[in-house]
Amino acid sequence: MTDHNDQPIDIDNAQQLGEFIAQLAGAADPDAPAITLDTLDGYMTGLLVGPPPAAPIQAMDALFGDDWPAALESQEQTDAFMDVLHLRWNEIADSLDPQALVESPEQMQLVPLISEFDDETKARLLADGSLSEDLLDRLPAAGALWAQGFLQAVEDAGTWELPEGDAARDLSLMLEAIEAVTLATDSSERDAYIQDAYEEPEGVDQDALIDDMLFTVQDLRLFWLQQAALKAAFSEDGETPSEH
Repeated sequence: MTDHNDQPIDIDNAQQLGEFIAQLAGAADPDAPAITLDTLDGYMTGLLVGPPPAAPIQAMDALFGDDWPAALESQEQTDAFMDVLHLRWNEIADSLDPQALVESPEQMQLVPLISEFDDETKARLLADGSLSEDLLDRLPAAGALWAQGFLQAVEDAGTWELPEGDAARDLSLMLEAIEAVTLATDSSERDAYIQDAYEEPEGVDQDALIDDMLFTVQDLRLFWLQQAALKAAFSEDGETPSEH
């Protein structure tokens, strides 16, 4: 797991959550897209950043279907899962505290659960049969699954649309910074994005894209709070933001 700052997270809880997700994924339709801890973590972060009120159960229903608890062996196990799920949800919410984001805009508050497949990890997974050579070749870049989970939450919410204008353009650019992490490292699309988005594109690697993604996510949290405040202010005046 990647720890991007000194904000404490419960590592044991994260490991337990990962074990539960692996269990649920193992019981899922083999033809369905694979869901990982990274995917869930990104999805929950998207729910917490976006404009509508949300709960962690929404992420589970969206990723695994409404009957996902059936894959757990007992009510006791379901209760244990909900405990670790809510603890992680609260950790993400705390890291997105608006006051901390405003007071320290240059500080990375988020501590995402992003799996890193270094050479040692790959060798161990190959040795114990958890990973085949074919799957190894198809592993996405670091951070890609987390970003995909976040973007899926955005798509599922259906509430991230804004009228044309500066705010809509800002939102589009921020979402592009998140999508960039999902692009194949050897793709022309990724190269084009880096050339266009960075004044000094040389040396911009996946780690740099991940860092920029996470700062962008923090900015999105404040962006949506600002949009809500503007909407409330305009509503009091009997107008809408698009009228300005």
